[in-house]
Amino acid sequence: MTKPSVIDSGTQKTGDGVTAIFALTRKGAELAARISAQIPGSICLCNYRCALPGMTLFAHISEVFPSAWHECDSIVCIMGCGIAVRIVSPLLDNKTVDPAVVVVDQDGRFAISLVSGHIGGANSLARKVASITGGQAVITTASDLQDKPAIDLVAKKAGLRIENIGILSGIQAAILDEEPLWVFDPHGFFINHLPQNHGLRVINSEEDPGDFRKSLGIWVSELVSPRGVRCLKLRPANLVIGIGCNRETASEEIVEFIGKTLEQNRLSPLSIKNFASLDIKSGERGILDAAEEFHRPIHFCSRQQIEGILVPNPSERVARHVGAKSVCEASALWSAGTRELLVPKRKTGNCTLAIARAGSP
Repeated sequence: MTKPSVIDSGTQKTGDGVTAIFALTRKGAELAARISAQIPGSICLCNYRCALPGMTLFAHISEVFPSAWHECDSIVCIMGCGIAVRIVSPLLDNKTVDPAVVVVDQDGRFAISLVSGHIGGANSLARKVASITGGQAVITTASDLQDKPAIDLVAKKAGLRIENIGILSGIQAAILDEEPLWVFDPHGFFINHLPQNHGLRVINSEEDPGDFRKSLGIWVSELVSPRGVRCLKLRPANLVIGIGCNRETASEEIVEFIGKTLEQNRLSPLSIKNFASLDIKSGERGILDAAEEFHRPIHFCSRQQIEGILVPNPSERVARHVGAKSVCEASALWSAGTRELLVPKRKTGNCTLAIARAGSP
């Protein structure tokens, strides 16, 4: 039997800030209504025996909780911690995808950040709930207790994507224990979000790879880190890939070419911001499917929008076919809002691509 959705016919999930509030008792339902009134986009789910009007009913919480876990960004559990732990534990994946979970007693005295404290936002949600109930937020993450920067939270604020989440706990432990730690962040994406006395050794050049092998570190760049370096890899979303192709080019050829070009230029796929092409290619299934394969949007420009853009490799042949001397280079520059290409035009059997770095001069 399919698990029912927590989103009933009167409520639509927005995918942004949806909070499910669960209650098991009448007193809990009353508290849920109070909390929900102060949290936009929230829904209340309660046992049918004690629910208030407008709440989603359930007979057994196990019937609806998995749906809330997958559909909502955060969950407030008004129940005992033991009950919440038993419900949550089989669903845990990792902190980058798990929703924030806060446990609250039915009197509202304590709001406990249970799951995804930093990157998921449970710590801030616990503080929010406590401010509504007049209770105490219970935060147990060590970085908060020692007033140290939480790397995953800083990365989120900076809009950086974590490539290797497994090493994050080691990095955070090194910060808490004040062990030597370096950061490579030539564009200041990460450093600019840290307090001035962050205590990290800043390395701005790749000239001596030995500098990176002396200790753990944080690598903040679209570039692949040197081999043998133990570091947390944080990727800025700053690469725009311009694509041109012959009619009915297969997506497999385009995807393979993108991957090979990124690898040859030591660039991470996680740093792709978006793809770009000429609007006459907007119906090309191969390009659309390739963008979908990388889970990134594609922006299309008109010939008028790229008419005055100077490119290093204009083509009269391309101009005869599409009315513009460049597709991949010009569209990449147009979409990135820059004048220089990071990777100029590359060509394979049926497609071309170029890469620009958004935010460059």
